[in-house]
Amino acid sequence: GPDGIFDLALKDCSEARALSQKLTAAELTATLSEPRNIGVALDLIGVYLKNYDIDKCDMVLERVVPLAKKKGGTWYIKALDKLCAVRMKQFRAWDALVALQEIERLVPFRPEEGWEFHDIMYRNFAWCYSSLDEAEKCLEYTRKSAEVKRINNQPASWFDIWDLGKAHARLGQKKKQRDEIKIGYELCKKAGEIHRKAEASDRIMLAKILSNVGEVAMGVGDSLHMDGETEEAREWYEKAEQPLREAYELHATALGPMKPLSGWQAGTVAHCMVRLERWDEVREYLEMALKVECTKDSTTNGSLIELIDRMTNCHQELDDMPGLGAYMSDLEQGIKGLRQRGWDRRERDVFALLLQRVSTTCLLGDGGGGLGISKALAFLKEAEINLQIFIGEAAQAEEEVQLDMGEDETEKLKNKKFGPQVESAGELLAQIMSSKRILEMVAQPQKPEAPTAFTEEIPEGAEEAKTISP
Repeated sequence: GPDGIFDLALKDCSEARALSQKLTAAELTATLSEPRNIGVALDLIGVYLKNYDIDKCDMVLERVVPLAKKKGGTWYIKALDKLCAVRMKQFRAWDALVALQEIERLVPFRPEEGWEFHDIMYRNFAWCYSSLDEAEKCLEYTRKSAEVKRINNQPASWFDIWDLGKAHARLGQKKKQRDEIKIGYELCKKAGEIHRKAEASDRIMLAKILSNVGEVAMGVGDSLHMDGETEEAREWYEKAEQPLREAYELHATALGPMKPLSGWQAGTVAHCMVRLERWDEVREYLEMALKVECTKDSTTNGSLIELIDRMTNCHQELDDMPGLGAYMSDLEQGIKGLRQRGWDRRERDVFALLLQRVSTTCLLGDGGGGLGISKALAFLKEAEINLQIFIGEAAQAEEEVQLDMGEDETEKLKNKKFGPQVESAGELLAQIMSSKRILEMVAQPQKPEAPTAFTEEIPEGAEEAKTISP
């Protein structure tokens, strides 16, 4: 019988694939459960990760993790490590954290017996807590990473300095302590300087450090701007520009402009250009970011909504709303990809919000010519259906399940939400239905008016005379 992981791995080897098609499901599972084949499957996930084939990673994970769990021991830890890496790439921090907690429970040796393993594990914990906006826990695990090296007589590296810088900056932003953010800036900057000399060939890592230097500088500028110190704020925004631009160039030249890291960095540079009010450059970088976001296989509804909102704001500043029409083909491709990966079903409410945004973009982008009405109407109809299903499912779940939403820290972390959210599905549905009715009225062909009787007789040949007279 067919097995997805074999179909994927053997697609370019027709003889082996034909053989796999002759085996039963039980025989395929037994084959895959062989230690060597589990190892190959886990290595395959690593290859797909390097090439940003996240959907393929998911397919292999779904098949191999249960088999590795059944074997237990080192195999299960390795599988959980791959699971964690993929979930981090998908920005699913809670799922990555759960995998890490299981690894920490299962690891058979103490930090003194394997400091390298614990060092990486603590770094990953710090990333998860940072993504979950838990700045104190992020700093705690960053310090654990440095401490495990200290007790094993290992010197701190630029990586430790960088991690500490990010953790201090995150904590400073959360606690609104500008001096803490500045400490983070200096540490990240120092890490970049050391890395540039120590590992000159690793351009991607340098790009990531430089990006953080620029982001933290923008954070200092934002803090000053909120306190009304606009001149000093602008100085920090100008400090941010150079490392952010260099980070983009490093990503784009090393990986290519259409890779996810390049797209992400283009969006970050655009944030800086907004603060410096250089709107033509904002549009340039956002256009690159949007194109990448619409083609990669790890995008989400929320990330597209945020980019559409930023792009719309940019075109308002440029007084060029019809220019939004240039992005419709990219947006349609992005929506198609989200449907294929099930995001229309996983987040029906947020997907409906995205469709509403795309519908608006469609109308604004046609310059009032009415050419985008039918397409905008189709998006609204799909949004309406998704919201109706979402509201029905939510009502059913409320009747069947009562969650204990006490002060349990694990539950609070698990249920944290990031990015655009729908506050009231009912209100959004009312807006969409209202917009849909208006567009349906506009889209209806107008019936020609009945001719009225002439009040006076038109002399024969009057029209001809009118057209040939000088």
